Amino acid sequence: MTGICGIRHLDGAPAAASDCARMQRALAIYGKDRKGQWDGGDVAFGIGLARLLPEDSHDRQPLSGGNGRFHLVADVRLDNRPELGAMLGLSPEQARRMADSDFVLMAWERWQQACLDKLVGDFAVAVWDAAERRLTLARDPFGQRPLFYHRTSDRIAFASMAKGLHALPDIPLAPDLATLRNHLALVPMRGRGSYFADIHRVEPGGLAVVHADGRVETSTWYELPLGRRLRLSDEEAIEAFRDSFERAVADRLRSTGGIASQLSGGLDSTAVTATAARLLGERGAALTAYTHVPLPDAALDQPERRFADEWAHAARLAAEQPNITHVRVDAADRRIGDSLDATFYYSEFPPYNLCNEVWIDEIERLCAATNAKVLLTGQMGNATISQDGLPYLPELWRGGRLIAWAREANALRRQGLRVRHLLNLTLTPLLPPALADGLTRARGRRLRQFSDYSALRPDVLASDEFGQHLRKYGLDPTLRPFASRRDAAAFVLQLVDFAATRKGALAASGVDTRDPTADRRLVELTLSLPSGMFLRQGQTKWIYHQAFADRVPPEIRHERARGYQGADWLARLRDQGDLVRAEAAQSLESPGAQALLDTPSLKRLLAAPAPEALDSVSRDKYRLKLLRSISAAHFIRKAQGYNPPPPEDVAAQER
Repeated sequence: MTGICGIRHLDGAPAAASDCARMQRALAIYGKDRKGQWDGGDVAFGIGLARLLPEDSHDRQPLSGGNGRFHLVADVRLDNRPELGAMLGLSPEQARRMADSDFVLMAWERWQQACLDKLVGDFAVAVWDAAERRLTLARDPFGQRPLFYHRTSDRIAFASMAKGLHALPDIPLAPDLATLRNHLALVPMRGRGSYFADIHRVEPGGLAVVHADGRVETSTWYELPLGRRLRLSDEEAIEAFRDSFERAVADRLRSTGGIASQLSGGLDSTAVTATAARLLGERGAALTAYTHVPLPDAALDQPERRFADEWAHAARLAAEQPNITHVRVDAADRRIGDSLDATFYYSEFPPYNLCNEVWIDEIERLCAATNAKVLLTGQMGNATISQDGLPYLPELWRGGRLIAWAREANALRRQGLRVRHLLNLTLTPLLPPALADGLTRARGRRLRQFSDYSALRPDVLASDEFGQHLRKYGLDPTLRPFASRRDAAAFVLQLVDFAATRKGALAASGVDTRDPTADRRLVELTLSLPSGMFLRQGQTKWIYHQAFADRVPPEIRHERARGYQGADWLARLRDQGDLVRAEAAQSLESPGAQALLDTPSLKRLLAAPAPEALDSVSRDKYRLKLLRSISAAHFIRKAQGYNPPPPEDVAAQER
């Protein structure tokens, strides 16, 4: 992972290199191991390299190829080097002496834009075509590496992070309230908008092509293959599922330092950690697994069918792998909201969950202290390896397969699901929203509304612009069950663009966060399998159980309750609420927060003492509405102020 930037003067003015150097300095925290620049007069590229892969010792970016026609910078980790090398006619010896960026340049020389579909891994790429006077910006399918750009009448500039663009004196620092509104409404990110005004985002799987005349054309080079279907026997499917997952984990173990993982008591991180430990054990290497545990003696928030302390489950897994060092993380010295300034500086992102930021930041700090360069997660596992398969019910109903539906429904009922819940899962997603809401109300309930979990002003939610955004992208505001398993997976995969948070972790702790469950090959395989592979005879996540029975203990696989991370959040808020209230006192008064948020209701929540115990309504008010709003309001306040240098406590943490 590295920091890239570049600039093109559309009017042909020279000295682009001086502006590029300014951007490089701003991005230096994302790549401190090597700097490089290419000066093409009215075009310039820059890079700051962070050496995280063994092959990064060969990286000499910016690169030039095609007899001087192409110039390239790339923030890249390729996961299909052997296959791509074979396509390019490289010998193993040649490939060993090449950085991942060298592969990308050779692929571009041969196939140009079509090469993107041949790259498997995490990447953000910029290519200048001197012959066509064309600049191409591209990102990987699931947006694991960030890339932004800004255009004026006489110039276009791009950078890995917005601060590279804000380093140019004529680009103002300001929040984009429409993006922040969507963020608070939990609307999946769509379009070019970023969290900063006039800073455009290259979308995951997207392209931004700047033509010779300065025209910017955006498009997508990658679409989720939702219509693809594979016909495999059970044995073939299980083997393909397991092999694809193991390849995804193995490809993320390339590192210049140690390997660590976030290990909860859930299925996704358990499979990742168990598989990584096995693979590392074959090399005689170790894995450090970090598990968040609640503060000692803290009163815990424990919703129904959730368990608040995940240590016992995680320890059960860790005990089966002799090369795992298992570490408790209670983050006792950290407070809710104490990393907001650092997150704004490094990640330029308003955290969704301040309760979890407490222990996530502590794990990253511990990784840095032990020279771990890679932190494995299972963030996208719900969309890939551990899909529960319940959307198979409306698929069967809609397809007229009522006998099969009855068989699965009856099996689920025997597992404890109520008939009312089964009918809700089946029929609610198939009905028009108004009718679905009416039937739900007739049962004394209602579909969720934005106001249940978001403190946006009512007039903001009711605006025509917001309605047009929802209709344009076919977004359902009710968060009702999905009508198909593939739609459910697509929603999770496209919900949030987390690339900036990963880049921020790299800058703050030197740790590269990698998610095997977001591997393109694994995503495409799981989307293409029949839905009956995920729900069978009342067994949700059926294929997970078949594939990982050899590595995930049955106590974890068959646990019906779900882990609840950050369950000590209410105790922290009660005991350490002064920090949250002080931040709110500043941030909720900012013009942007006033324009976006229902600040009177938030102030009433702050004024009232946090309750001793919570029901679902009060939990949503405090953990979702209040804390998420304060996170967004802090971002707005900082973005409406100035592009700050790192705070003293942040600077002290830099590695």
